[in-house]
Parts: sequence; structure tokens; C-alpha cells
Amino acid sequence: MRVGADVERMKKTIALLAAAVLVVAAGAVSARADGDPVAAAKADVQQLVTDATALHSTVVADAQKITADAQSLQGTTDVEAARETLKADVQKLRADRQQLVPPVLADWKQLRTDLEAVRAAHAGTADLRSTLEQARETLRQEREDVRTALEAARQAMRALRQSLASK
Repeated sequence: MRVGADVERMKKTIALLAAAVLVVAAGAVSARADGDPVAAAKADVQQLVTDATALHSTVVADAQKITADAQSLQGTTDVEAARETLKADVQKLRADRQQLVPPVLADWKQLRTDLEAVRAAHAGTADLRSTLEQARETLRQEREDVRTALEAARQAMRALRQSLASK
């Protein structure tokens, strides 16, 4: 019976700590927004680019692994092993995307909020505009790299399917 009481006490403690963290985080966000909205927007852009670059690097690496595995498996006679290998690669790609996309979406949301604060304060600067343009170009190039890597993986998998079907 004592173990159950300890677990309940621990759950209450964790809940109180989580609530305290949320209050502190909310205070930090509002303090940041009350400060310099341009600095907040620049920090958001930097965080967005950092998270998006991590997503880009991981997805491109996963897609290149799928491509390499599909190419190396062409001509194989063990269809089941090929299927399992590629299935594991695709699952890794999906898991990585599932883990890395939400922070990028949260960064976008925060950036939009802070840009609205910049507009409301009429505090926009040429420096902020330049930062946004550079980030936009970086993100556009990274999206293109991901599309290219994923298309190469799709083509390699199609070629593997055709080579396996011809046997």
C-alpha cells in the first residue's frame, strides 16, 4: 500500500513541477515579447533555421541511405531481405521526420507571432528584412535538396522493384 502512496505523491510532485515550468516559460516568452520584438524575431529566425537544417540533414541522409541500399540490392535473389532492409530504412526516415518536424512547425508559429509584434510596434528594420530574406533562401534551398534526395530514393526503389519483378 505504501508504494501506491509514494507513486501518487511523485505524480503530484511532477505535476506541480510541470506547472511551474509552464509558468516560467510563459513569463519568459512574454518578457521577451515585451522587450525588443526585432531581437525576438531574429532569435526565432535563427532557431527556425537551426531546426530546419537539422531536419534537412537527417532526411537527406536517410534518403541517401535508401538510395544506396536500393542500388546495392539490385540483382539480388533474396527478395525478402531486400524488402526488410528497405522497410527499416523507410521506417527510420518516417521516425526522424516525425521527431524533427514538430519543432520546425513550432518555430514557424513563434516567428509569425513575433513578426506580428514587430508590425504592431512598427519596429521593422532593414537588418531584420535581410535576415528574413537570407533565411527564406536557405530554407528554400534545403527544401529543394530534400525533394531531390527523396526523388532519387523513389527512383532507386522503382528500379529495384523492376529488377526484382524481372526475375
